[in-house]
Amino acid sequence: MPRTLDMKLILFIIVFSFEIALIIPLGLGLTPPTPRTMLIHVTARQYGYTPSRIVANKGDTIILELSSLDVPHGFAIDGYPIDLIVKKGITFQKHASDHTIDKRMIGWGRVASVKFVAGKTGKFVFRCTQTCGNLHPFMTGELVVKPNTSYNLFIALSLWITFSQLLWLRYGNRAAHANTRPNRRNILEGVPWLERLTTRRGFQFFIILPNFIIFYLFILSSLWGSPVGNRNIAIVFVWILWWFLLKAVFVPMGGRLWCMICPLPAPAEWLSRKSLTTVKFIREPLNRIHHRFSGLQKDWPVKMRNIWLQNILFLALISFGMILITRPFATALMFLGILALTFVLALIYRHRVFCLYLCPVGGFLGTYSMASMTEIRAVDPDVCRKHRSKTCLVGGPGGWACPWNQYVGKMNRNNYCGLCTECIKSCPKSNVGFFLRPFGSDRRLKGYDEMFNVIIMLVVALAFSITMLGPWGFIKDAANITEMGQIVPFIAFLSVIWGAALLLVPGIFQVCAWTAHRLSGYNGSFKEISLRLATILIPVGIFAWIAFSLPAITVNYGHIISVLSDPLGLGWDLFNTAGAHFHPLIPEWIPVIQGLLILSGLYLGIRSGIASLFELFNDARAIFRAMLAPAVLTLLICNIFLKLFTG
Repeated sequence: MPRTLDMKLILFIIVFSFEIALIIPLGLGLTPPTPRTMLIHVTARQYGYTPSRIVANKGDTIILELSSLDVPHGFAIDGYPIDLIVKKGITFQKHASDHTIDKRMIGWGRVASVKFVAGKTGKFVFRCTQTCGNLHPFMTGELVVKPNTSYNLFIALSLWITFSQLLWLRYGNRAAHANTRPNRRNILEGVPWLERLTTRRGFQFFIILPNFIIFYLFILSSLWGSPVGNRNIAIVFVWILWWFLLKAVFVPMGGRLWCMICPLPAPAEWLSRKSLTTVKFIREPLNRIHHRFSGLQKDWPVKMRNIWLQNILFLALISFGMILITRPFATALMFLGILALTFVLALIYRHRVFCLYLCPVGGFLGTYSMASMTEIRAVDPDVCRKHRSKTCLVGGPGGWACPWNQYVGKMNRNNYCGLCTECIKSCPKSNVGFFLRPFGSDRRLKGYDEMFNVIIMLVVALAFSITMLGPWGFIKDAANITEMGQIVPFIAFLSVIWGAALLLVPGIFQVCAWTAHRLSGYNGSFKEISLRLATILIPVGIFAWIAFSLPAITVNYGHIISVLSDPLGLGWDLFNTAGAHFHPLIPEWIPVIQGLLILSGLYLGIRSGIASLFELFNDARAIFRAMLAPAVLTLLICNIFLKLFTG
């Protein structure tokens, strides 16, 4: 009976604190200040506005006077009927629904200023609507109308999520936390046609082939198409559509699913195998594998079998991220360089060493796939132990040796499984399944290389959010080295990112882990508890990346439709959509959705950390003490994102 009373009290505190988290932010807006009139002169230039942030109170009348210092720019505010074009000394306001602007400016009228009432509260992005250069999609500013109830509410809810989870850990149902064995369902058993499909020899080839064709068309478009990024199909599809789908769909749902269909390593693998689909099986193993490949077929050095190189290469790649996502030629050079490297490596080493140890994208796909809701595993590990030939690893008549050098019988994480399905084909016992599972089921990092990868990805998500979505033009100028030519600011920009990713944030995290180790009284190694706690940052990072990628697709989806008609930016109009103009999709709701995504990452992150520690030592009170510092750090990180997206 006392235990029941305790549970009722805990539930009452959690529910009551939730009501407080709702009431206080909503109550802050009950007494708005007296409305005023604000006259603001906004100057537009490539690629920012001055002022970049306008703060007003609900009911204020805002009078905007605009001017341009260089090329024509647009000015539209999400959620408000403001749509302007500003040239040097001239401003036009849109009066009609027709978005086509000809020489006579039909539907537009010349104005000296524009006046409106700030009747909606929250954060609203104002953005350039006229293509003004390579960084045009990132030319934004912010209008914040107080009381910013949504931001205040997100802050309160973030505190409530952290508090309630720690409270439940300390006094609640410990058995729920201790349940570390996730429920799984083998899709191949429930969907027989899918099992038949994955066992076909041509399965992977025919799902790679369309990507292979499109990929090389993108390279041609990058080399000979329009040099303006948002008019080139390679930039639009790779860095807007693909990047969003990778973060929002492939990783959460399928882990390394992209690796299954990636066209980059495929040509080198086909050359190494000397086959597109058929298996070339030899009965006597050659260097432990029942296949003969082209090249030297050396093993990758043991000391380099980690993702440190991927971490460094990813940081190097994003250092020039602003160039890659806006310059088609730079994207083409990157793709061609990767292709050349995969061919060279395939002639020297066996297995997919580029994908395993060098691919910058593969690094974060590996660690983030730990949270994926799918996995390839042995149906019954005992069958694997009794099966001597291990055809899933060394190859058999039905399938190639695992290109990722993974043994399914002992595989308990998604990190290095590329979902190529060769193990499904090669297993004579039909003992390999494709499972559905709860989000975040893998809860153990194995080394500091993986921990740094998680931290690097989180820091880069923050850096990209500030640089590309933030209103600060001087940061965009610093990152845009090829156009602005400012060497010192560019070096400072890189120093901040590299320093935060490799020193500052890892250092702070290690202090939190050390505090957790001391407070918990755990007798094991500090490294183990540190790696366990780092799993907290995986859901936080995934949802931060989704929140960052969201505006790219909801605001710029019109570019996807238009470049389909004019893929090279050469004036074509194949589907009569090249000149079409599309409004941003629910732009005023974007900050709200971003806030909800960050709160989801916070909840799942803390939950993942608690579950990971329960796998290490089953002591709720010790885990509560261990989680205090990491939970506060996670809360702080999420509040920084909330400020950027909604504040």
